[in-house]
Amino acid sequence: MDLSANEKQVLKEVLKKQSKTGVSERSLKISGLGEREIASATSYLEKKGLFKIEPSLEVRYELGIEGRRYLAEGLPERKLLELLIELRKVAIPEVTKRMGEDGRVAITQLSQLGVKPESGVVVLPSEEKLEAIKGEITDRERLLSRILDNPEGLNDTQVSKFRKRGTILLEKKTTSRIIFPTQLAKEIDLTDTEDKIGTLTPEIITSGKWKNEPFRSYDLNIKSEKQNRGFLHPLTLLMEKIRRIFLDMGFTEMNGHYVEYAGWNMDALFIPQHHPAREMQDTFYLEASAAPALEHPEVFDIIGKTHENGIPGYTGWGYRWDKAEARKLLLRTHTTVSTIRYLYEHPQSPQAIFSVDKVFRHESIDWKHLAELHQIEGAVCSPDASIASLKWLMKEFYLSLGFKNVRFIPSYYPYTEPSVDAVAEIDGREVELGGSGLFRPEVTRPLGIKDPVIAWGLGMERLAMLYYNLQDIREIYQSDIDWLRSFRIRI
Repeated sequence: MDLSANEKQVLKEVLKKQSKTGVSERSLKISGLGEREIASATSYLEKKGLFKIEPSLEVRYELGIEGRRYLAEGLPERKLLELLIELRKVAIPEVTKRMGEDGRVAITQLSQLGVKPESGVVVLPSEEKLEAIKGEITDRERLLSRILDNPEGLNDTQVSKFRKRGTILLEKKTTSRIIFPTQLAKEIDLTDTEDKIGTLTPEIITSGKWKNEPFRSYDLNIKSEKQNRGFLHPLTLLMEKIRRIFLDMGFTEMNGHYVEYAGWNMDALFIPQHHPAREMQDTFYLEASAAPALEHPEVFDIIGKTHENGIPGYTGWGYRWDKAEARKLLLRTHTTVSTIRYLYEHPQSPQAIFSVDKVFRHESIDWKHLAELHQIEGAVCSPDASIASLKWLMKEFYLSLGFKNVRFIPSYYPYTEPSVDAVAEIDGREVELGGSGLFRPEVTRPLGIKDPVIAWGLGMERLAMLYYNLQDIREIYQSDIDWLRSFRIRI
C-alpha cells in the first residue's frame, strides 16, 4: 500500500504512542507537520483501513477576564491577607471601601480557609494558620500561571478551586479524535524509504524528474472526506437579523461615511468644541495637508451661531465657535452623524431610518472595548414622535431580539433631551442595552428639521456578547473554528 510521506510520519507516531485507550490526535507533535497536515493524513489513513477513529469530547480550561486580572494584580484573598498583616484586624465596611467588589470575594475566600469575620470584623489568624493560608494562596496563584502557560492535564481538584469563581476560568468543550491503529497498520512496512512523487509540481515537470521517478499510486475508490459546508459568521447572522427587524418595522436603511468632518460628527449634534469626547484620546483624527471645505457649508454658519448664542427659547454654549475646528477630518465615532446628515439631505417627514455600520474609537482593546466596532442606529422623524413612542419602538425592537422585561432609566447625552437608557434583566442581573432620546431643538432647528426626532442605538459587539453568551468581546473576531462550528444563540 502506497503511503504519502505525511501519512508515514503520522502512522509511525501513532504506533509509537499506541495504548489500549488509543492516541489523541491532539497529542501528535511531528516536526515539519502542522495540525492541518496531521489531521489530513489521519483521515486518509482511516479511509485506507489503517486507523479506526472514535470521537471524544474534551474539556479545556483557559483563564477568563478575572483570572488574567488576578494573575497580574494578585488574588483578592492575597490582598486582604496582606491588609490583615498590616492592620491586624479590619472591619468589613473598610474592606469593601478599600477593595470594592474584590473585598466581598476576599472575605468569602478567607472564610473558606478558616478566617471568618466575627461581629463584622476580620481578624488576623494565628501564625500557624497564617502560614497554611499563605501556602494555599500561593498554590492558587501558581495554578493560574500554569493554566495560562499550559492548561492541559488539569484534574478536578485543581479546577474546583476556581470553577465557581466568576470568570476566573473559561470552560471550552471541543471534540477530539481518538486513534486506534488496526492490525493492517501494524503490518505496514515503514522501512521503505523510496521517494515517490505524490504531487506533480511545475519544478518536477520542467526538471524532467517525472521521467525517472516512480509515482505514488492512488485509490480512486476511496470515498471523499466529508466537507463542512460554509456558513455565515455569527456576527453577520446577528446583523442580518437586526436588519430584518428594522425592515419589518417599516424602516429605511441609510449609509454614511467612515471619514467625517468634525463639524458633522460633533458640531451638528450640538457637542461643544471643548467637549471631552472631541479629545485625541477618544477620537481618531486624520492628518490633512489643508483643511478641506465643509460639505454643505450653508448650514454651518447657523450651527456656529447656535453654539455661540443658542436659538429662541434656548441658550447656546456661550463660547466663540471656530470653523477651522469643524473642518477637521476624523473617523466617525458614532452612526448618529449619519442620521443627522441623512435628515438634512432628506427633509421629508414622517420617516423612519436605521443603519448597522462601523464606528471607530481611540480605545485600549480589552475584554469589553474595541477600537473598531459596529453601532446599531434607529431614528424616527415625525410630528407624532415622542418619548412614549420611542419607548414603545425600543421595546418592540428588543423583544424581537429576545430581550424581555425591558425598562428605561434616565440618562444624559449631549444631543438628546430627555435621554433614557434601555435596561433588561439577564441571568438575574440588569444589563444596559443602549442609549436613546429626543433630539434637542439646538440639533434639529439649525438643519431645518421641523418635526421631533427620536433615536436609539447600541453596540453590535456588546449585543453579540449577550446573544452568544461570550465573556470577552475579542472572542467574536478570533478564528476559533470549534466555536464557529458550535456557537449557540442564547436568547
